[in-house]
Amino acid sequence: MCRSSPSPLDMLETTFRLLATGPNPLALSGPAVGLRAGPIGLRDLRAMVFHPAASASMQRAVLVELVGRARRHRGAWVVGLVGVVLPGLARPAGPTAGHAGGITDLDATMLARVLEQLDASEVRSEEVAERLLWTVVRSPAVPAVPVHPRGGLVVVSGSVL
Repeated sequence: MCRSSPSPLDMLETTFRLLATGPNPLALSGPAVGLRAGPIGLRDLRAMVFHPAASASMQRAVLVELVGRARRHRGAWVVGLVGVVLPGLARPAGPTAGHAGGITDLDATMLARVLEQLDASEVRSEEVAERLLWTVVRSPAVPAVPVHPRGGLVVVSGSVL
């Protein structure tokens, strides 16, 4: 029986889950991001960031803190940042989705773009966080399909960041 290998996003979710649970889970100080006192685990923060009632200022504060830690400490904090925004890294449907490696390639490309932003030293952490906020967290789950003024559909290629 042929078993497909997990996608990069599936592997990232597993790694995030392991880092965000257990005896010493990755966590942020609540007051550092404008939330309740004490540490808040990244799994709980992810639920808060994507909650429909979440304010943009809270989301921004969480992402700025995570981007800063990912840039300073790398490793686990990069996984933590991407794990928090992972629900917003929706897989676009398209012609490559049905081909072998299509989804895996799209997943890898999305992750590479996030990492490129983290490595762009000329871009402030606040700007990276703002891009993540509006691209991954605040953008609608299913973007509207643009219609050409003469009635035909407009083909748009989307990208993360």
